[in-house]
Amino acid sequence: MSDRPETPLGHKPSAVGLAEPPRPSSTATSPAERTSSGTKPSNDIEAVLTRWWQDLLGIDSVGLDEDFFDLGGHSLIGVQLFSRIKQTYGVDLGLSTLFDARTIRQMAEVITLASKPFSTEPEPWSPVVPIQPSGSRPPLYLIPGGYGTTVLPFREVSLLLGPDQPVYGLEAQMPAPNEEEMEPIPMRAARFVDEMRARQPNGPYYLLGWCGGGYVAFEMAQKLVAAGQEVAFLGIIECADPQHPRTWWRGMSYGAQRAVWRIRNFIKRGPKGVARWAGERVGLISNRAGAVKPENQATPLPIELMDEVDARAWRNVYRYHPTIYPGKTVVIIGEESWKYSGVVRSLDPRLYWCKLSAGGSEVKVIPGDHMDLLKAPNSDILARELKLHMGKVPTAK
Repeated sequence: MSDRPETPLGHKPSAVGLAEPPRPSSTATSPAERTSSGTKPSNDIEAVLTRWWQDLLGIDSVGLDEDFFDLGGHSLIGVQLFSRIKQTYGVDLGLSTLFDARTIRQMAEVITLASKPFSTEPEPWSPVVPIQPSGSRPPLYLIPGGYGTTVLPFREVSLLLGPDQPVYGLEAQMPAPNEEEMEPIPMRAARFVDEMRARQPNGPYYLLGWCGGGYVAFEMAQKLVAAGQEVAFLGIIECADPQHPRTWWRGMSYGAQRAVWRIRNFIKRGPKGVARWAGERVGLISNRAGAVKPENQATPLPIELMDEVDARAWRNVYRYHPTIYPGKTVVIIGEESWKYSGVVRSLDPRLYWCKLSAGGSEVKVIPGDHMDLLKAPNSDILARELKLHMGKVPTAK
Protein backbone atom coordinates (compact mmCIF):
# COMPACT_ATOMS: atom_id res chain seq x y z
CA MET A 1 0.00 0.00 0.00
CA SER A 2 1.22 3.47 -0.81
CA ASP A 3 2.73 5.65 1.89
CA ARG A 4 1.45 8.70 0.07
CA PRO A 5 -1.24 10.58 2.02
CA GLU A 6 -4.73 10.11 0.74
CA THR A 7 -6.42 13.03 -0.86
CA PRO A 8 -8.56 14.73 1.81
CA LEU A 9 -11.58 13.82 -0.26
CA GLY A 10 -10.67 10.18 -0.66
CA HIS A 11 -8.15 8.38 -2.81
CA LYS A 12 -7.30 9.46 -6.31
CA PRO A 13 -9.85 8.90 -9.07
CA SER A 14 -8.29 5.53 -9.84
CA ALA A 15 -9.78 4.53 -6.49
CA VAL A 16 -11.83 7.59 -5.74
CA GLY A 17 -13.78 6.09 -2.93
CA LEU A 18 -14.88 3.43 -5.36
CA ALA A 19 -15.28 0.37 -3.23
CA GLU A 20 -14.93 -2.88 -5.14
CA PRO A 21 -17.23 -5.63 -3.86
CA PRO A 22 -16.22 -9.25 -4.37
CA ARG A 23 -16.94 -10.94 -7.65
CA PRO A 24 -19.89 -13.34 -7.76
CA SER A 25 -19.24 -16.68 -6.08
CA SER A 26 -18.89 -19.94 -7.93
CA THR A 27 -22.59 -20.56 -7.33
CA ALA A 28 -23.55 -17.62 -9.56
CA THR A 29 -25.49 -18.38 -12.71
CA SER A 30 -23.26 -19.40 -15.61
CA PRO A 31 -23.73 -17.98 -19.12
CA ALA A 32 -25.23 -21.27 -20.26
CA GLU A 33 -27.77 -21.21 -17.44
CA ARG A 34 -28.94 -17.67 -18.13
CA THR A 35 -32.17 -17.09 -19.97
CA SER A 36 -31.79 -16.72 -23.72
CA SER A 37 -34.84 -14.50 -24.10
CA GLY A 38 -34.10 -10.95 -25.12
CA THR A 39 -30.35 -11.51 -25.37
CA LYS A 40 -29.90 -10.32 -28.96
CA PRO A 41 -29.19 -6.59 -29.33
CA SER A 42 -31.93 -4.79 -31.22
CA ASN A 43 -29.85 -1.72 -32.15
CA ASP A 44 -26.27 -0.53 -32.51
CA ILE A 45 -26.04 0.96 -29.00
CA GLU A 46 -27.14 -2.28 -27.38
CA ALA A 47 -24.61 -4.18 -29.48
CA VAL A 48 -21.76 -1.88 -28.45
CA LEU A 49 -22.77 -1.99 -24.78
CA THR A 50 -22.92 -5.79 -24.93
CA ARG A 51 -19.30 -5.95 -26.14
CA TRP A 52 -18.18 -3.48 -23.49
CA TRP A 53 -19.91 -5.34 -20.68
CA GLN A 54 -18.36 -8.62 -21.75
CA ASP A 55 -14.94 -6.99 -21.93
CA LEU A 56 -15.08 -5.07 -18.66
CA LEU A 57 -16.86 -7.76 -16.65
CA GLY A 58 -14.74 -10.58 -18.06
CA ILE A 59 -17.67 -12.73 -19.16
CA ASP A 60 -18.43 -14.57 -22.40
CA SER A 61 -22.08 -13.62 -22.78
CA VAL A 62 -24.57 -11.24 -21.26
CA GLY A 63 -28.30 -10.76 -21.67
CA LEU A 64 -29.87 -7.39 -22.32
CA ASP A 65 -31.79 -7.53 -19.04
CA GLU A 66 -29.08 -8.85 -16.72
CA ASP A 67 -28.16 -6.67 -13.76
CA PHE A 68 -24.75 -4.95 -13.84
CA PHE A 69 -24.18 -5.61 -10.14
CA ASP A 70 -25.37 -9.22 -10.24
CA LEU A 71 -22.73 -9.84 -12.93
CA GLY A 72 -19.97 -8.58 -10.63
CA GLY A 73 -19.99 -4.93 -11.67
CA HIS A 74 -18.72 -2.30 -9.25
CA SER A 75 -17.72 1.35 -9.19
CA LEU A 76 -14.28 0.95 -10.75
CA ILE A 77 -15.78 -0.88 -13.73
CA GLY A 78 -18.51 1.76 -13.86
CA VAL A 79 -15.89 4.50 -14.23
CA GLN A 80 -14.37 2.70 -17.21
CA LEU A 81 -17.78 2.04 -18.78
CA PHE A 82 -18.96 5.64 -18.55
CA SER A 83 -15.65 6.90 -19.86
CA ARG A 84 -16.21 4.81 -23.00
CA ILE A 85 -19.78 6.06 -23.28
CA LYS A 86 -18.61 9.67 -23.14
CA GLN A 87 -15.81 9.12 -25.69
CA THR A 88 -18.08 7.26 -28.13
CA TYR A 89 -21.45 8.97 -27.80
CA GLY A 90 -20.52 12.34 -26.31
CA VAL A 91 -22.91 11.70 -23.42
CA ASP A 92 -21.59 12.57 -19.97
CA LEU A 93 -23.49 10.34 -17.55
CA GLY A 94 -22.85 10.20 -13.84
CA LEU A 95 -22.01 6.90 -12.17
CA SER A 96 -25.27 7.15 -10.28
CA THR A 97 -27.05 6.35 -13.54
CA LEU A 98 -26.33 2.73 -12.59
CA PHE A 99 -28.90 2.97 -9.81
CA ASP A 100 -31.69 3.19 -12.40
CA ALA A 101 -30.07 1.79 -15.57
CA ARG A 102 -28.52 -1.46 -14.41
CA THR A 103 -29.08 -3.42 -17.62
CA ILE A 104 -27.86 -3.02 -21.19
CA ARG A 105 -31.39 -2.36 -22.41
CA GLN A 106 -31.99 0.35 -19.81
CA MET A 107 -28.61 1.99 -20.37
CA ALA A 108 -29.08 2.02 -24.14
CA GLU A 109 -32.38 3.86 -23.63
CA VAL A 110 -30.66 6.42 -21.40
CA ILE A 111 -27.94 7.02 -23.99
CA THR A 112 -30.51 7.33 -26.77
CA LEU A 113 -32.58 9.87 -24.85
CA ALA A 114 -29.51 11.84 -23.75
CA SER A 115 -28.28 12.01 -27.36
CA LYS A 116 -31.50 13.51 -28.74
CA PRO A 117 -31.83 17.29 -29.09
CA PHE A 118 -34.55 18.71 -26.90
CA SER A 119 -36.83 21.56 -27.88
CA THR A 120 -37.42 22.37 -24.22
CA GLU A 121 -34.97 23.16 -21.46
CA PRO A 122 -33.68 20.00 -19.76
CA GLU A 123 -34.33 19.50 -16.07
CA PRO A 124 -31.66 21.12 -13.91
CA TRP A 125 -29.04 18.82 -12.45
CA SER A 126 -29.69 17.87 -8.83
CA PRO A 127 -27.14 16.58 -6.31
CA VAL A 128 -29.79 14.41 -4.62
CA VAL A 129 -29.50 10.78 -5.76
CA PRO A 130 -32.10 8.18 -4.68
CA ILE A 131 -30.06 5.14 -3.64
CA GLN A 132 -32.86 3.28 -1.88
CA PRO A 133 -35.90 5.61 -1.88
CA SER A 134 -38.47 3.21 -0.44
CA GLY A 135 -39.41 2.85 3.22
CA SER A 136 -41.34 4.54 6.00
CA ARG A 137 -38.41 5.63 8.15
CA PRO A 138 -36.80 9.07 7.93
CA PRO A 139 -34.20 9.06 5.16
CA LEU A 140 -30.46 8.77 5.67
CA TYR A 141 -28.41 11.21 3.58
CA LEU A 142 -24.95 10.04 2.50
CA ILE A 143 -22.14 12.40 1.51
CA PRO A 144 -19.40 10.53 -0.37
CA GLY A 145 -15.63 10.85 -0.33
CA GLY A 146 -13.40 11.13 -3.36
CA TYR A 147 -14.19 14.43 -5.01
CA GLY A 148 -17.71 13.92 -3.71
CA THR A 149 -18.91 13.01 -7.18
CA THR A 150 -20.46 9.57 -6.74
CA VAL A 151 -22.43 7.71 -4.08
CA LEU A 152 -22.36 4.45 -6.03
CA PRO A 153 -19.97 2.76 -3.54
CA PHE A 154 -22.66 3.13 -0.85
CA ARG A 155 -25.13 0.90 -2.72
CA GLU A 156 -24.14 -2.27 -0.88
CA VAL A 157 -24.33 -0.72 2.58
CA SER A 158 -27.60 1.03 1.71
CA LEU A 159 -29.30 -2.21 0.73
CA LEU A 160 -28.03 -3.86 3.90
CA LEU A 161 -29.87 -1.25 5.97
CA GLY A 162 -33.13 -2.91 5.00
CA PRO A 163 -36.07 -2.21 2.66
CA ASP A 164 -37.76 0.14 5.14
CA GLN A 165 -34.80 2.55 5.35
CA PRO A 166 -34.75 5.23 2.61
CA VAL A 167 -31.26 6.30 1.61
CA TYR A 168 -30.31 9.29 -0.54
CA GLY A 169 -26.92 10.48 -1.66
CA LEU A 170 -25.68 14.03 -2.14
CA GLU A 171 -23.24 14.35 -5.01
CA ALA A 172 -21.05 17.13 -6.35
CA GLN A 173 -20.13 17.55 -9.98
CA MET A 174 -16.67 16.53 -11.15
CA PRO A 175 -14.32 19.50 -10.61
CA ALA A 176 -13.22 21.10 -13.86
CA PRO A 177 -9.44 20.98 -14.33
CA ASN A 178 -9.30 24.67 -15.24
CA GLU A 179 -11.11 25.96 -12.17
CA GLU A 180 -8.92 28.04 -9.88
CA GLU A 181 -10.31 26.65 -6.65
CA MET A 182 -12.85 24.07 -5.56
CA GLU A 183 -16.18 24.89 -4.02
CA PRO A 184 -15.57 25.81 -0.34
CA ILE A 185 -16.85 23.25 2.15
CA PRO A 186 -19.32 25.66 3.87
CA MET A 187 -20.73 26.64 0.46
CA ARG A 188 -21.19 23.03 -0.59
CA ALA A 189 -22.79 22.22 2.76
CA ALA A 190 -25.23 25.12 2.40
CA ARG A 191 -26.16 24.01 -1.12
CA PHE A 192 -26.70 20.43 0.01
CA VAL A 193 -28.86 21.59 2.93
CA ASP A 194 -31.04 23.61 0.56
CA GLU A 195 -31.47 20.64 -1.77
CA MET A 196 -32.18 18.29 1.12
CA ARG A 197 -34.75 20.59 2.70
CA ALA A 198 -36.47 21.04 -0.66
CA ARG A 199 -37.17 17.30 -0.44
CA GLN A 200 -37.57 17.11 3.34
CA PRO A 201 -38.45 20.58 4.75
CA ASN A 202 -38.10 19.66 8.43
CA GLY A 203 -36.15 17.26 10.60
CA PRO A 204 -35.19 15.08 12.18
CA TYR A 205 -32.26 14.69 9.78
CA TYR A 206 -29.80 11.81 9.52
CA LEU A 207 -26.41 12.52 7.96
CA LEU A 208 -23.46 10.26 7.17
CA GLY A 209 -20.20 11.52 5.66
CA TRP A 210 -17.44 9.25 4.44
CA CYS A 211 -13.83 10.45 4.20
CA GLY A 212 -13.93 13.94 2.62
CA GLY A 213 -17.69 13.86 2.87
CA GLY A 214 -17.28 14.00 6.64
CA TYR A 215 -16.28 17.67 6.49
CA VAL A 216 -19.40 18.48 4.50
CA ALA A 217 -21.69 16.40 6.71
CA PHE A 218 -20.33 18.10 9.85
CA GLU A 219 -20.91 21.54 8.36
CA MET A 220 -24.39 20.57 7.18
CA ALA A 221 -25.27 19.55 10.72
CA GLN A 222 -24.04 22.91 11.99
CA LYS A 223 -26.20 24.79 9.50
CA LEU A 224 -29.28 22.70 10.26
CA VAL A 225 -28.95 23.25 14.01
CA ALA A 226 -28.43 26.97 13.44
CA ALA A 227 -31.70 26.97 11.49
CA GLY A 228 -33.54 25.42 14.45
CA GLN A 229 -33.71 21.94 12.91
CA GLU A 230 -33.06 18.64 14.70
CA VAL A 231 -30.12 16.50 13.63
CA ALA A 232 -30.91 13.09 15.07
CA PHE A 233 -27.82 11.36 13.70
CA LEU A 234 -24.44 12.60 12.48
CA GLY A 235 -22.02 9.88 11.44
CA ILE A 236 -18.48 10.53 10.21
CA ILE A 237 -16.48 7.67 8.69
CA GLU A 238 -12.70 7.74 8.20
CA CYS A 239 -12.42 11.52 8.01
CA ALA A 240 -9.25 13.03 9.46
CA ASP A 241 -8.21 16.51 10.52
CA PRO A 242 -5.06 17.07 8.43
CA GLN A 243 -3.60 19.48 11.02
CA HIS A 244 -3.98 17.15 14.02
CA PRO A 245 -2.02 16.77 16.28
CA ARG A 246 -1.33 20.48 16.30
CA THR A 247 1.56 20.80 18.74
CA TRP A 248 5.21 20.01 18.04
CA TRP A 249 5.54 17.52 20.88
CA ARG A 250 2.35 15.63 20.05
CA GLY A 251 3.36 15.62 16.41
CA MET A 252 6.67 13.98 17.31
CA SER A 253 4.84 11.39 19.40
CA TYR A 254 2.45 10.71 16.53
CA GLY A 255 5.34 10.18 14.10
CA ALA A 256 7.18 7.85 16.48
CA GLN A 257 4.14 5.68 17.12
CA ARG A 258 3.37 5.48 13.41
CA ALA A 259 6.99 4.51 12.63
CA VAL A 260 6.94 1.66 15.16
CA TRP A 261 3.63 0.36 13.83
CA ARG A 262 4.76 0.50 10.21
CA ILE A 263 7.98 -1.39 10.94
CA ARG A 264 6.09 -4.12 12.77
CA ASN A 265 3.47 -4.27 10.04
CA PHE A 266 6.18 -4.50 7.38
CA ILE A 267 7.91 -7.38 9.16
CA LYS A 268 4.63 -9.27 9.44
CA ARG A 269 4.27 -9.29 5.67
CA GLY A 270 6.94 -11.92 5.22
CA PRO A 271 8.99 -12.37 2.02
CA LYS A 272 5.96 -12.73 -0.27
CA GLY A 273 4.21 -9.76 1.26
CA VAL A 274 7.31 -7.59 0.93
CA ALA A 275 7.68 -8.62 -2.71
CA ARG A 276 4.04 -7.72 -3.38
CA TRP A 277 4.49 -4.37 -1.63
CA ALA A 278 7.61 -3.65 -3.72
CA GLY A 279 5.66 -4.41 -6.88
CA GLU A 280 2.90 -2.00 -5.85
CA ARG A 281 5.47 0.70 -5.18
CA VAL A 282 7.12 0.20 -8.58
CA GLY A 283 3.72 0.43 -10.25
CA LEU A 284 2.88 3.60 -8.35
CA ILE A 285 6.17 5.24 -9.27
CA SER A 286 5.75 4.21 -12.92
CA ASN A 287 2.27 5.69 -13.09
CA ARG A 288 3.40 8.94 -11.51
CA ALA A 289 6.31 9.11 -13.92
CA GLY A 290 3.89 9.08 -16.84
CA ALA A 291 4.04 5.44 -17.78
CA VAL A 292 1.44 4.19 -20.24
CA LYS A 293 -1.77 3.46 -18.42
CA PRO A 294 -3.03 -0.15 -18.68
CA GLU A 295 -5.90 -0.76 -21.08
CA ASN A 296 -9.39 -0.18 -19.67
CA GLN A 297 -8.12 1.86 -16.71
CA ALA A 298 -10.04 4.97 -17.65
CA THR A 299 -10.53 7.62 -14.96
CA PRO A 300 -12.83 10.67 -14.73
CA LEU A 301 -9.84 13.00 -15.01
CA PRO A 302 -6.64 12.60 -17.04
CA ILE A 303 -3.74 11.28 -14.97
CA GLU A 304 -1.71 14.48 -15.42
CA LEU A 305 -4.52 16.56 -13.86
CA MET A 306 -5.01 14.47 -10.72
CA ASP A 307 -2.24 16.08 -8.70
CA GLU A 308 -3.50 19.52 -9.66
CA VAL A 309 -7.03 18.76 -8.49
CA ASP A 310 -5.73 17.08 -5.33
CA ALA A 311 -3.71 20.18 -4.48
CA ARG A 312 -6.85 22.28 -4.73
CA ALA A 313 -8.70 19.75 -2.61
CA TRP A 314 -6.06 19.98 0.12
CA ARG A 315 -6.18 23.77 0.08
CA ASN A 316 -9.93 23.60 0.40
CA VAL A 317 -9.69 21.41 3.50
CA TYR A 318 -7.04 23.57 5.15
CA ARG A 319 -9.26 26.61 4.67
CA TYR A 320 -12.10 24.91 6.51
CA HIS A 321 -12.14 25.66 10.24
CA PRO A 322 -14.83 23.60 12.00
CA THR A 323 -16.31 24.99 15.20
CA ILE A 324 -17.89 23.33 18.22
CA TYR A 325 -20.99 21.36 17.27
CA PRO A 326 -23.73 21.29 19.93
CA GLY A 327 -24.92 17.80 19.05
CA LYS A 328 -23.56 14.27 19.21
CA THR A 329 -21.28 12.63 16.64
CA VAL A 330 -20.70 8.96 15.87
CA VAL A 331 -17.20 8.44 14.49
CA ILE A 332 -16.45 5.22 12.61
CA ILE A 333 -12.88 4.24 11.74
CA GLY A 334 -11.11 1.30 10.11
CA GLU A 335 -8.99 -0.86 12.36
CA GLU A 336 -6.29 -1.43 9.74
CA SER A 337 -6.21 1.98 8.06
CA TRP A 338 -2.58 2.28 6.99
CA LYS A 339 -2.17 6.00 7.47
CA TYR A 340 -3.56 6.15 11.01
CA SER A 341 -3.18 2.76 12.68
CA GLY A 342 -0.81 2.32 15.57
CA VAL A 343 -1.43 5.60 17.40
CA VAL A 344 -3.29 6.19 20.64
CA ARG A 345 -6.76 7.65 20.35
CA SER A 346 -5.72 11.06 21.66
CA LEU A 347 -3.44 11.44 18.63
CA ASP A 348 -5.67 9.89 15.97
CA PRO A 349 -6.64 12.66 13.48
CA ARG A 350 -9.86 10.79 12.69
CA LEU A 351 -11.12 11.35 16.22
CA TYR A 352 -10.75 15.14 16.14
CA TRP A 353 -14.53 15.36 15.67
CA CYS A 354 -15.00 13.97 19.19
CA LYS A 355 -13.33 17.09 20.60
CA LEU A 356 -15.69 19.30 18.61
CA SER A 357 -18.91 17.55 19.66
CA ALA A 358 -20.35 19.22 22.74
CA GLY A 359 -23.23 16.75 22.82
CA GLY A 360 -20.89 13.79 23.18
CA SER A 361 -19.46 11.25 20.79
CA GLU A 362 -19.11 7.54 20.19
CA VAL A 363 -16.24 5.80 18.41
CA LYS A 364 -16.78 2.55 16.54
CA VAL A 365 -13.87 0.56 15.13
CA ILE A 366 -14.58 -1.70 12.15
CA PRO A 367 -12.19 -4.26 10.64
CA GLY A 368 -10.54 -3.19 7.42
CA ASP A 369 -8.53 -0.45 5.80
CA HIS A 370 -9.79 2.95 4.70
CA MET A 371 -11.12 1.65 1.38
CA ASP A 372 -12.44 -1.66 2.74
CA LEU A 373 -15.24 -0.43 4.97
CA LEU A 374 -17.74 -0.33 2.11
CA LYS A 375 -16.86 -3.83 0.88
CA ALA A 376 -18.07 -7.19 2.16
CA PRO A 377 -17.73 -8.50 4.80
CA ASN A 378 -17.02 -5.12 6.44
CA SER A 379 -20.03 -3.52 4.77
CA ASP A 380 -22.28 -5.83 6.77
CA ILE A 381 -20.59 -4.73 10.01
CA LEU A 382 -20.92 -1.09 9.03
CA ALA A 383 -24.61 -1.54 8.21
CA ARG A 384 -25.22 -3.20 11.59
CA GLU A 385 -23.55 -0.30 13.38
CA LEU A 386 -25.66 2.22 11.48
CA LYS A 387 -28.86 0.31 12.18
CA LEU A 388 -27.89 0.11 15.85
CA HIS A 389 -27.52 3.89 16.09
CA MET A 390 -30.62 4.54 14.02
CA GLY A 391 -32.68 1.83 15.71
CA LYS A 392 -34.66 4.25 17.80
CA VAL A 393 -35.46 6.49 14.85
CA PRO A 394 -39.20 7.17 14.73
CA THR A 395 -41.07 6.35 11.56
CA ALA A 396 -41.81 9.26 9.24
CA LYS A 397 -45.20 10.89 9.61
